[in-house]
Amino acid sequence: MLLLVCLASFLYSFHYALPLYIESSFIAQFLSTEEMIGVIFSIAAIITVISIFFFPRVLRKFGNYRTTLVVMGLEIVTLLSLVAFSIPLVVIGLFIIHQALINLIFLNLDTFVEAHSDNQSTGSTRGIFMTVLNIAIAIAPFLAGLMLTDHDFWKVYLAAAIFMTLCFLVIAKNFKHYIDPQYLVPKFKDTIKTVLKSHDLHSVIFLHFLLAFFFSWMVIYTPIYLNKHVGIPMSDILSIIIPVALLPFIFFEAILGRIADTKLGEKEIVTAGFLLMAVATMGLSWITSTSVVVWAVALLITRIGASAVESMIESYFYKKVGPEEVNLISFMRMMRGGAYIVGPLLGSLVLSFINFRFLFFTLGIIVLTSIPYALTFKDTK
Repeated sequence: MLLLVCLASFLYSFHYALPLYIESSFIAQFLSTEEMIGVIFSIAAIITVISIFFFPRVLRKFGNYRTTLVVMGLEIVTLLSLVAFSIPLVVIGLFIIHQALINLIFLNLDTFVEAHSDNQSTGSTRGIFMTVLNIAIAIAPFLAGLMLTDHDFWKVYLAAAIFMTLCFLVIAKNFKHYIDPQYLVPKFKDTIKTVLKSHDLHSVIFLHFLLAFFFSWMVIYTPIYLNKHVGIPMSDILSIIIPVALLPFIFFEAILGRIADTKLGEKEIVTAGFLLMAVATMGLSWITSTSVVVWAVALLITRIGASAVESMIESYFYKKVGPEEVNLISFMRMMRGGAYIVGPLLGSLVLSFINFRFLFFTLGIIVLTSIPYALTFKDTK
């Protein structure tokens, strides 16, 4: 069953990653200024957080199988609508819905994975799961780059709809008899109390927030910066720079997850990962080269750190919670949504005061706030 979850996750991730690095450029066509891009992503994140808030109640009432099929069906319709319509307000509305749906589908798949893992192998299972996701995330932008000729983004969204349909079919055929755990749905204030009582739990959730904040800036602003300010063609960004930069997520996460299970624990790896992320990201502000190779290597280094952080956070968190504690899982994913609210809004604000390239230096400074938290939570080893 875990193999089928991984197959569905791969198809989902491919659908998610195909338009991932063109979305800011896509939505920019329908906006008056670059600063508005962050606002649209923040609105989408607000809708996402609200949706995730109700997610545990929906799961308890309808079960994960039926919920997954409904959300995936809505995503297919939304993607096809993005292909069909070109009216600015309609496209912006559909884009916001799409952003919310992709996060909900991830939660559905996350729930399936957690039901098929145990504490002794959580790091390995999570590492494999994240590796499967990241293989698709690394390959898909390359395919998207081959599709694009003259900003014809509709091709990418159509391909995403096809992969989402395949994912829908895998779940529909193979998970009819999935047995849901007894989902815990305490009051939201009780969930907050549970998180605040545990230093380890609120530390790892804050680190998850910071990682998501990092991704929000990188995904939204890096393609625009490289294309419009450095002058690198979008096809080179998608087919060379992004796939190379994402290689660490393929090669390191499963290995690091196993190391966390058997040898080191998570603290040392997550601390080193955040330090590398911060320093490498700050360094991007001083790169003046227009070389595709230089930018691919520079972004690769930032992602080495990010892959270490991501694998350790996933491993650590899921050793602390069980599949029935969907309230805590949803809360953690809400923090990711929160990062995608705060990140783009802060990015828009920062861009109104400083040169675009110093956005990366600012991001590196923000990432450094992770270190006190990373050093103080208790290892599982």
